[in-house]
Amino acid sequence: MALAALTALAVIALRLILFYTGHPPEGTDFMLVHFLAVVTVVFFTDHRLLVRDAGTPFPSLVREGFKSAALYALLCTAFIWAYYGAIEDGYFAERVNDMVARGVAEGQPENVIRPRLQQFFTPFNYATITFFALLATGGFNALLIAILHHKLLRRLRR
Repeated sequence: MALAALTALAVIALRLILFYTGHPPEGTDFMLVHFLAVVTVVFFTDHRLLVRDAGTPFPSLVREGFKSAALYALLCTAFIWAYYGAIEDGYFAERVNDMVARGVAEGQPENVIRPRLQQFFTPFNYATITFFALLATGGFNALLIAILHHKLLRRLRR
């Protein structure tokens, strides 16, 4: 679990460094970093279990890997909600204005599309979508990496 927290802190620090240097990641561009972090957290969580006890059963590998991925997802989601709520608080307003301008150029009435976009593009919705995406990725990775450790890497350790 400590690995998940440290990895989340490193990713948060990277995001803040990018923002304060004037290169904030746009939209989902940062998801690749999250996916790599989830794979790393799950892999090394399972590896640590096998180092402690080479007879760790497969369900324990999946469970512990998923728990670490879920902690990572929870910490990053809380940060994303705070980030877009306090640090880069104008991001969604700019995005809605751009999308409204494109919609009006296509002939759609602004009074119809603006409320819909403002209701959808919020820090809470973005954080929720990110949480479930990271959780699903974490579950998938927990299963695949547990299979990798159980079937292949455990044999190499003997």
